[in-house]
Amino acid sequence: MNTGQTLLTIVAIVLLGSNVVSVNRTFTQHGIILQQTEIGIFGISLGMSIIEEAQGKAFDAVTADSVAASVNELSSTLGPEAGDTTRAAFNDFDDYNGWRDSLYVQGVDRFRRWATVCYVDTSNLDGSSASRTWHKKLTVFVKADNSQDTVKMSYIFSYWSFR
Repeated sequence: MNTGQTLLTIVAIVLLGSNVVSVNRTFTQHGIILQQTEIGIFGISLGMSIIEEAQGKAFDAVTADSVAASVNELSSTLGPEAGDTTRAAFNDFDDYNGWRDSLYVQGVDRFRRWATVCYVDTSNLDGSSASRTWHKKLTVFVKADNSQDTVKMSYIFSYWSFR
């Protein structure tokens, strides 16, 4: 081989090497994006499971066994009542206020979940009400250890009585 062919070979190897590095970088970035997407989907699923579970509970401890005729009959303090020490014992929607847990999804990540419940007024559903209303908002947060994002999901539960 002469000098020209040697230079062309070197240039070809350099171009091929830079292309391999570029393709490798792209695959790595796609892998990270896919992992973050999978973590996000699991986070949404874990948050929705708590919301769906809470939807099946009574609106308030008072309404679990009877009908409330006035907002003054509703709980003034939101959170689990005495005896509601585990999520399985929760019997009404606001028992989830202050609840938190942590779980590991094999092959995905470790997730932390927590929730808050507040009364809301229909004029400001994004905020909270200082007084009792016929509407409570459950907000569930889910954070994965290997994710920068926190999933935040809210659900408003309203009490209706037809007599």
